[in-house]
Amino acid sequence: MAVTGETGTLRSFRTACHQAAGSTPGVTFYELTEAAGATAFHSAAMSERRLRHRVVCRPRGGLVAFAAPPAFPGSAVLHFREPPRWAEVFTVHGLRVLDAAALATPLSAIDRDGLDETDQHAARRWRPGTLGELLFNWWERPASPGARAGRPVH
Repeated sequence: MAVTGETGTLRSFRTACHQAAGSTPGVTFYELTEAAGATAFHSAAMSERRLRHRVVCRPRGGLVAFAAPPAFPGSAVLHFREPPRWAEVFTVHGLRVLDAAALATPLSAIDRDGLDETDQHAARRWRPGTLGELLFNWWERPASPGARAGRPVH
């Protein structure tokens, strides 16, 4: 099942979060935040018994990654981790789950011809260090001339 469009991605992500919580003992889905403003990805707070996860989903492409919860509220830093055993439910809904090793790949080791124009521009403009930093960033607004790494664009 392929996901089409950003609305379809959000719907699939939300459904997968609910299904993971409903079908996996010990998994809880707390909240979902839609990509908006400076945030370039949807985010869900989930837990598996005592291990909390921030599950992030990129609207463009339906890419999903798992990270540790933020160190403090409002933190923009993502510390990616391996997907849990129940992550397969996201693929059933047409999303692509990325593992921590792929997200930690240095951008210098990536074939940039495989990136779309927006990502190529972002890679040149603010030079993220890893694929994870490029895909799941807070400042993705390449069309704005005022965009710079570490600064939100309004």
